[in-house]
Order: sequence, then C-alpha cells, then structure tokens
Amino acid sequence: MDQQTITGTTASEIAASVRALHERGALRTGDALPPVRELAAQLGVNRNTAVAA
Repeated sequence: MDQQTITGTTASEIAASVRALHERGALRTGDALPPVRELAAQLGVNRNTAVAA
C-alpha cells in the first residue's frame, strides 16, 4: 500500500485512512484532497460514501 493513498470501502474506513495520512505527516493541514467523484471511482464506492467520509 502506498503511504499516501486513501483507502477504505466505508465512510468510517475512508475517514480513518485520511486521519492516518495526516498523523503520519503524508497529508498536511490545507493539502487538497482528491475530488469526491475521483476518490469514489478510485475506491470503487458510491459517491455518497466518499462524501460522508
């Protein structure tokens, strides 16, 4: 797994992944996240799941 890749299939898993990236310093406050539709497509989840995360 890439250290800078958001992972998960549920909103809570995706949010935890983003949180972990931030805690490791791979994602800093103010960094842009991928667009919701793009993230949902990459993770194979519904757009609403990505929005909830």
